[in-house]
Amino acid sequence: MEPTRPSDGHPGTPSSGQPPYGGAPQQPGQQYGGQPQQPGQPPNPGPQFGGQPPYPGQAPYPGQAPYAGMPPVQGMPHGPQYPGQPQKTSTPAILSLVFGIVGAILISVILGIVALSKISTTGQKGKGLAIAGLAVSGLWLVGLVVGIAVFGDGEPDRDASGQVTTTQNTRADKLRVGDCVSEIKEAAEVRNLELVPCDQPNGGKVFAVFDLPAGKWPGLTAVQTAAEKGCVDRWAATGKQLDDASDIIYLHPIENGWSLGDRGTTCLVTPK
Repeated sequence: MEPTRPSDGHPGTPSSGQPPYGGAPQQPGQQYGGQPQQPGQPPNPGPQFGGQPPYPGQAPYPGQAPYAGMPPVQGMPHGPQYPGQPQKTSTPAILSLVFGIVGAILISVILGIVALSKISTTGQKGKGLAIAGLAVSGLWLVGLVVGIAVFGDGEPDRDASGQVTTTQNTRADKLRVGDCVSEIKEAAEVRNLELVPCDQPNGGKVFAVFDLPAGKWPGLTAVQTAAEKGCVDRWAATGKQLDDASDIIYLHPIENGWSLGDRGTTCLVTPK
């Protein structure tokens, strides 16, 4: 065994200059958990809750509550902030533009007014669409007025007896029995005809006008067959003899007009 030198002082007492059990050497003026205390200064209370106090003029650490004497930050909203929900486009505004484009003037104007009224209170988008719908409807209305002023409504001018006294243009569906036309050209669709007084040279005279039976579009061949038979039967019913220099022609509906309710057939005697 190796001899051991006994410690200075009483047994169990650490020698001078050695740290106490489980601790660091204690210097004069130093307290556990605090800053060194200078002679003549009050004891340092040690670290505060949440971290070390800032030095004079230094801001607290992020997330640290302000110390006494520091004014709280003003004007910061509480809780998380989220962007507002995007506004939807007004449905009446969209429909106003659509109906304005297709020429449904009345519906477009009503929807446009409704859209502008709601947009002003709800804050929805679509104000430009509603205004555009109203503008397009206005253009349709102006065009309609100009068309009527220039071309008329298609109804020919007649005297008290219903006879045409001047040459004028009209639609085929405005022809009456006894009307005379200047000329009829074969075409896929006859829109306008020139009416002339029957006491002048003409290209044909109307002797019958009738409607084909209502129903679904039966096909072009069926319509032509029914229109031809109807005209021939009606001419035979007049008891007149068709001379060799004349012929019977007929104007019949087409599929587009049929879908809009046109069933009218016009029969004429024309020179060959």
